[in-house]
Amino acid sequence: FEVRDKLQCNRLYYTGPIDTYFSDLGWPKLEYRSLSFERVVQKDTPGYFQPASVINHPQAQNIDGEDVDFTRIVEYKHLLNQTSDHTIYFIERSTDEGDPYYPVPNQENQDLFQKYKQMAEQEEGVSFVGRLANYKYFNMDDAILNALELFDKDTAAMFDNNAEESSVVESE
Repeated sequence: FEVRDKLQCNRLYYTGPIDTYFSDLGWPKLEYRSLSFERVVQKDTPGYFQPASVINHPQAQNIDGEDVDFTRIVEYKHLLNQTSDHTIYFIERSTDEGDPYYPVPNQENQDLFQKYKQMAEQEEGVSFVGRLANYKYFNMDDAILNALELFDKDTAAMFDNNAEESSVVESE
């Protein structure tokens, strides 16, 4: 991790790919899936393009049952309840190229991740958090829970020390 020596903090919370953090080891890279985004501007659409802000297409078919090459469409106009004669939506496609979004959970990658995880556990002053650092898919609620539990773990001693100090003050 190139800039680690330049950071001035007691603890680093690393949310990037764990294999990137340890890239100087020369170990193989973990596999990730990425996404590509196609922006579509649709004029003369006073209502909405689709019935909800996010429509997932996990079976590679659209809501009419037709085969498609995308996994999700997001129409942001829904989120703010906007009224307009036009709409913009994004079509998401899964791809092997690009920024890492999702781990590829095969046995080879899991075995390699365990090696990276052992290195992470020995790394002082660094907490690895999130889907890329844990090489695990998290739903958003699980990602937030992961961060909160890590915070509780990392700050438990600090709060315990404060409790001891306040009890000492109270007993004097």
